[in-house]
Amino acid sequence: MASIFLPNRRHVYSQFSDRVFAILERYSPEVHALSIDEGVVDLTGTERLFGPPVKTARNILARIEKDLGLSASGGLSTSRAVAKIAATLAKPHGFIFVPPGTERSFLSPLAVESIPGVGPKTHKELLQQGINTIADLLKHPDLRRRYLDLEEAGHGERSHDHSIGNETTLDRPLKDREKMEEVLWELVEEVGRRLRREEAYARCITVKIRYSTFKTITRSRTLTTPTCFDREIFEVVRELLRKNLTPGGSVRLLGVSASSLRSSGWQESMFEIQKRRSWEKLYHGIDRVRDKYGEEAIGVARLHPRER
Repeated sequence: MASIFLPNRRHVYSQFSDRVFAILERYSPEVHALSIDEGVVDLTGTERLFGPPVKTARNILARIEKDLGLSASGGLSTSRAVAKIAATLAKPHGFIFVPPGTERSFLSPLAVESIPGVGPKTHKELLQQGINTIADLLKHPDLRRRYLDLEEAGHGERSHDHSIGNETTLDRPLKDREKMEEVLWELVEEVGRRLRREEAYARCITVKIRYSTFKTITRSRTLTTPTCFDREIFEVVRELLRKNLTPGGSVRLLGVSASSLRSSGWQESMFEIQKRRSWEKLYHGIDRVRDKYGEEAIGVARLHPRER
């Protein structure tokens, strides 16, 4: 039996990805990369330039095919989550518009694993709770808020009135700072992943430290530019720990939280936008691998020893 091996042409994929996003940016300044081949375009306020959103969305897909020879699918809705699900259902080479007010009826019959971010592990947990369809999920407000935000604004900036955090009580108290940083890195990975699942960026990062004496301190830092990237969050967390850790103190609980959340609306230079897009592609790729193969399948190195 003969085998055919195809080379990995990652640089070619990246070039075409950049060209696709360049087309998207002709129609809106609010473009967010979800991965190398997925993006979100906010068409709010573009009607006077390009006409109704449905027409604009179809024109974008046609332009991608005409200019690049690539087949693209799309979804349009007042909610990003619904639009993404619609785009997935429209594959290949299709387009689905979910009119305002019909979001729930559109989603209800779909399997719960259709929701972005619901991987095999989460799917199994939901099935154990008797949740098979999105209609089942919508009956549980707490789970709906966690996995499917239908109240997300249609415009670019989304209001988040909550924080995303993770903390752990240690099996045994720690005095070694590097061991604490290893624990904090694991907490940061979970917080970062949940931020990206909600397509949220945090402006404020907080560290919680509880000693064996039960003395508890929290220290926060407000960032110049919001982030959802593990490495950037960890750099802040590590510095807060080092500046506020009591020498010789025995720590029994560590926590990390992200607040002042938003999805867009801050000023960035073109260089910063390109840098953010590159990190978005990387981390969303990692998240997708983990959703499919498990948490240990892939990761980003915490920090080189020289950086500690």
